[in-house]
Amino acid sequence: MEQGTIRIEPATTDADITACFPTIRQLRTHLTDEDAFCRQVRRQMDDGYTLAVLRFDGEIAGCAGFRMHETLSRGRYMYVEDLVTSSAHRSHGLGDALFDWLAGEARGRGCAQMEVISGVQRTDAHRFYHRKRMVIKAFQLVLALE
Repeated sequence: MEQGTIRIEPATTDADITACFPTIRQLRTHLTDEDAFCRQVRRQMDDGYTLAVLRFDGEIAGCAGFRMHETLSRGRYMYVEDLVTSSAHRSHGLGDALFDWLAGEARGRGCAQMEVISGVQRTDAHRFYHRKRMVIKAFQLVLALE
C-alpha cells in the first residue's frame, strides 16, 4: 500500500454520514438522495447499525456498515451489511485494512464470527472475501413479498 495515514472510526455526526454517501453509493447504486440516505442511516443506527468510515490522508476511501446479532444457530456474531472501498482507492490495501478493523471489532465485542452476504454477481468481492479466509457456509434464500 502507498504511504499515508489510515484512520477508521464510526460515523457519529450527520456531516460524517452524508460525507459517506458518494462511497456507499458505489455499492448501493439505487440510493440517489444524500438527505434520505442520512435519515435512513440514523434510523438504522437506532436499531444497532454502525457506519464505519475509513479515511486515507483525511479523505473518505471506504465505508462499512455492520450490526451485532445473537442467534441460537450462530451465537454472537457481526453481520457486515455494507463494505466498500471507493473506486479511486481500490487495490491499495485499504479494503484489507477495513476488513481487518471489522474483524478486530467483532473479536473485541465477543463475536464468534463475522458474516457478509454478497450478491452472486459480485465476483471481485468474492475473491476478496475468499482471500480473507471467509468460507461459504449457507445459501441465503429470499422470497419477495411485493
